Amino acid sequence: MLANGGSCIAAPDGTWVVEPIAETEDLITATINLNYVLQERQNFDAAGHYSRPDVTQLLLNTKRQSIIDFVDK
Repeated sequence: MLANGGSCIAAPDGTWVVEPIAETEDLITATINLNYVLQERQNFDAAGHYSRPDVTQLLLNTKRQSIIDFVDK
C-alpha cells in the first residue's frame, strides 16, 4: 500500500529513531538531542555545491502575459 497512514520519527540525518509503524494504533515517543540538529545543519551547504549555476538556473519572464496569441497564416 502506497499511503498506509503510518507514523515514525526520523533523525535529522534521515535515519529512523522510531521505525515506521503502520496498521496498528500506538503512541510513539523519543528523546532527542537538539545538538544533533545543529550538527546536521552543517551538512547542508546552500551556498556551496547545491548552488551550481552550471546545473541549475532561475529564469524570470518579465513580459506581460496574455491569455490569447494571434497567429497569421
